This record gives sequence, C-alpha cells and structure tokens, in this order.
Amino acid sequence: MDQSKPISYAEFGHNFVRYVVTAERLRGEIETVLKAMIEGSVSKFPADLLVASYVFQLQDVDVLPITNKLPDVSFVMLIEGDLKLEVKLINLRLKFTLKVEIRLNIDVRTYAPLNLKLILHPVKDSQIRTEVDGHGLPSEVLEHLRIVGPIVREEIVREVNARIASPELVAATNIDVLQLAATAQLPGGAATTAEPLAQVSSDMKAGERDET
Repeated sequence: MDQSKPISYAEFGHNFVRYVVTAERLRGEIETVLKAMIEGSVSKFPADLLVASYVFQLQDVDVLPITNKLPDVSFVMLIEGDLKLEVKLINLRLKFTLKVEIRLNIDVRTYAPLNLKLILHPVKDSQIRTEVDGHGLPSEVLEHLRIVGPIVREEIVREVNARIASPELVAATNIDVLQLAATAQLPGGAATTAEPLAQVSSDMKAGERDET
C-alpha cells in the first residue's frame, strides 16, 4: 500500500476498520450464533430424515469494503463454514457436509468522543447460500438431502435477525478509538498502557444504535 498517497476521511475510515478492527473481533460471537441457528432447525426435518449429530466448522470470515457508498463507511462481512452432519435416512446412516455462506451488511456510525459502532443489518434469504457436498453419495440419497439446504437457510435468516441486537453482539461491535490511540506505541517509545490494542468498549447501550 502506497503510504505517501493522500486519502479522504471516508477512505481512512474504511482502512481503519478493515485493517485494525478486523472481522476476527466478531468471529467467536458469529460462530456461537451459527451453531445455535443450526440446532434450531433440527425439529423441522421430515420424519424420515433425522439429524443424529452435527459439527459446524467456521472456515473464513472476511470484511469487504463497499466503496460506492462513500462518504458513508459500509462493509460486507462474508462468513463461510462447513456443517458436517450425520444423518439417519430411513435405515441408512450417512455423513455429509453442507457448505454455508452468509453475507452480513455492516454500516459504521461515529459517536462522541471517538467511538465507532458497527451496525449489522438484518439478513435476507438472498444473502444466505447453502450447498450440499454430495461427494461419494448415491443420486437417490442426494435428492433427499437437498431439502436440508432450504431448511438451514430459513433458520439462519430467522436466528441471525433475532440475535443481532443481543447484548453480547452489541458489546462486540462498539469500538473505543480513543482507547486504541492511548495504547498505541510510538516509534522508540513505550505504550502508555499495558491494555490490549483491540479494546472493546461496552459503555454504549443497545438503545443508542443509529438504525436506518
């Protein structure tokens, strides 16, 4: 990256959130939410398709800037993972993988004195993609397993939207920039505090969110 190129405050905001306040800050919360939403879908499966067990593996979390909204600062959080299911289908016990991709739209709001708030927008069905990995499975079995994708997608939409306003997620998306600056170490000098750089502020209440 060219460090001599002047940039706008809006572009600075994009860069700050993307490179300093990374998606890893929300990784644990997102993984917990995903596991809970898959759990909730079990009761909706038909009687001849029983989910015996599952393991969700979060593969990647990335933040992509939306530059066509400048000077507003907005991002898309791309979440990818594998849902490994063990399914009892009639008299067969099968293991297969359901690939899950979620796109979360995020706006950044600023608050006094130097606080950032990440606003996660409700997701729609079109922002969820699921795909059955049918490697090694007979075609007649795949026909039954294809019903899993829409069920999981429906639950993801419902559960993510229900959890966006949870206290844990609200706390994780409040960022105290003043605290970040206070802990930064200048060249040749010592940091002013031993607190971690990625300090999260939980002072802001959920009711103070600036929804649009």
